[in-house]
This record gives sequence, structure tokens and C-alpha cells, in this order.
Amino acid sequence: MNCWKTINFNKQYGSQRLVMLSSLTMLIAFIVLYVPATFLFVTTSLYNQYFLLFLLCLWLLYPIHKLLHYIPIAHLGKNVKRIVYFKLRFFPIIEIRAVEPISKHLFLLSSMLPFFLINVTLIIGCFLFTHYVHYLTILLAMHIGLCVPDFIRTKNVLFAPRKAYIEENEEGFEILVYTAD
Repeated sequence: MNCWKTINFNKQYGSQRLVMLSSLTMLIAFIVLYVPATFLFVTTSLYNQYFLLFLLCLWLLYPIHKLLHYIPIAHLGKNVKRIVYFKLRFFPIIEIRAVEPISKHLFLLSSMLPFFLINVTLIIGCFLFTHYVHYLTILLAMHIGLCVPDFIRTKNVLFAPRKAYIEENEEGFEILVYTAD
């Protein structure tokens, strides 16, 4: 296999730039979603009950997001590296990497599954629990911001050759193509 393209996340984007881009995306997503949601889900009042449940959901959003990244590649077993550690003893940091090359389609599925599954669930929640639409739009905006690195990965892999393979490393990932010599 030959390397078609190497994407070094740290060099190309940097962690501070990704955090800023994610934060800006969260803010814009909340503004764009909350205004139409208040008109679409006309309620007489919004409830502030279950605030602790909202905080728990906010804290669980990232681990659930990472779990959904893992599910499509879980069958690879030892070829998937999983690292979990805590920052400030409270915030889990989860790294999931395929040690061996995986197909482009499996990588795209793994990258985009959390976006579609969690966002659809939160949108359905807006229809079912209209008095809590403010909580759900905050969660939705947070998750959209959390998906920004996934969008960047997807954009880079989407235009790779059809039968490409993706190999992840600490700095980013490489897009490999199989060439017959």
C-alpha cells in the first residue's frame, strides 16, 4: 500500500484552533436552532425542572459520542486502541484509534454515526418534550460543536479514492491506496 495523503491534525489545525472552531460552531448552532425551535414548539412556558439531569446529559454527551465512534469498529478487537483518562479528575478524555488500516467506508461510518444518531435523538426529543426544548437545543448545539473534528476528518477522507484505507496514528491519519506492482 502507498500513502495517498497524510493528515497531521496537530500541524494542520492545532488543538487551540479546533477548540475555537468548535466553540464558535456551538454558539452559531445554538443561535440558529433555538430561535426557530421556540417558534416551532410553541409552549406556554419552558420548565426548569430536571436541571441536574440536564447537567448529567451534558457530561455524558462526550462519552456517548465516543462510544458511538467505537461501535462500528468494535469488531476489529485488538486492532482498535482505546485510551481513557481524566482531566481535572472529572472530565473523561477518550481516544479511539484503529491501529491497522480500515476501509474508507468503515472510517466514514465510524466518524459520522454519532452526529446522525445523537442529533436525530435530540431533535425527536424536541418534538416529544416541548417544555424542555431549551435544554435539548443546548445539548444539540454542544454536540454539533463536538462533531467539528469529525467533519474535518470526513471532509479529508470523502474525496479519497474509492478503495482507500485509513490508518490512524497519534498525530492524525494516513490515507492509503493499494497499488499492484
